[in-house]
Amino acid sequence: MSRLAIEIKSGVFLASVNARLRDKLWERITMQWNLDAIMVYSAKTEQSYGIRVHGNPKREVIDFDGLALLSKPK
Repeated sequence: MSRLAIEIKSGVFLASVNARLRDKLWERITMQWNLDAIMVYSAKTEQSYGIRVHGNPKREVIDFDGLALLSKPK
């Protein structure tokens, strides 16, 4: 990950990659490494981003009147 992205916080990476590389990276995160992960990426939606979730991360995606938001469970 450190070759492709900047680690802005422990376990939090930031990168600007094309869709093909993003999909390959997601495949590696979910299939090979089997990590709990949330990926937020640029997309042609009303919010201008999409969200992918794998495993049981510490945040959950909720739908709030059509908006995808991240929520921290109690």
